[in-house]
Amino acid sequence: MSKPHWYYNLRNLPARATVYFLIFITRILPAHNAILFGGNFAVLVWYLFPQWRKTSMRNIELFFEGEKSTQEAWRIGRNAAQNVGYHVMEFILMGHRKKEDIIGMVVETEGEAEYRAAYEEGKGVICLGMHYGNWEVCATWMATQVRPLHAVGKKQADPFFTEIAFPWRARFGVQNIFAGAQANSAILRALKAGDGLGLVADINGGTTGVFVPFAGIMASTVPGPGVLGQRSGAPMFLTICRRISPGRHRFIARKLNLESLPEDRKEAQLEILTRVNRLYEDVIREDPNQWLWGHKRWKTRPEGEPWLY
Repeated sequence: MSKPHWYYNLRNLPARATVYFLIFITRILPAHNAILFGGNFAVLVWYLFPQWRKTSMRNIELFFEGEKSTQEAWRIGRNAAQNVGYHVMEFILMGHRKKEDIIGMVVETEGEAEYRAAYEEGKGVICLGMHYGNWEVCATWMATQVRPLHAVGKKQADPFFTEIAFPWRARFGVQNIFAGAQANSAILRALKAGDGLGLVADINGGTTGVFVPFAGIMASTVPGPGVLGQRSGAPMFLTICRRISPGRHRFIARKLNLESLPEDRKEAQLEILTRVNRLYEDVIREDPNQWLWGHKRWKTRPEGEPWLY
């Protein structure tokens, strides 16, 4: 049962005030300076909130199996927090700066030709995003430069954030599909039209997720990519924007291998999710400073397994 508006108005007042403050910053400072401000502001918050640091350090320990020293883990966690700050300011800029300025943040591409060619099959393309670099700029670039993109996601519990963020995406042609009873038909229409379908599966899937390995640890994972990959026949691509520097990104597309899947439907879906997670792991290992380490990726545990945080 959803909570009344007054509850969110009260509980999230500090977060809302912070958003308005950051919007103000993007309007009075040059774009580059505003992005730098956001990165430094996020680092300050990281130092002020020990739970964020604790979760980040624990995730880094779990992912790298203790290979990183405390100093290395601290640096990765801090840099990842800074990346979140950059990301937020770049996203806010999407709300009021010139469209060409936002699209122009992507200055390099990798795998673009193969990604474009995949649409020629006429089955649409399943775009596997992740909370890495700047996922909003990535969606914007794909929607404006290649094909329309339909992004599947949940409405925020606090409608304030939904009402602010979703119009910014729509401004660039990113069409939101809200997860729920009506999502399936909208997803199928998007693929039938030959468009891109954006899914994000690198966060905890909760009690409705399925368990597959992530960095060698069983992790609850949203089942959508596995189901759609097995049923639709649409090509699947990992799609990210890796930050080169504040306000500059490299678009990367890597095709997921869908060959030699198990004949059993459920086993095939689990195998697809396992391969998706491997792609995610590769990206993170290449540059761990840009992933969302503050999220409890292994929060939901298989029955009988111990709590990891």
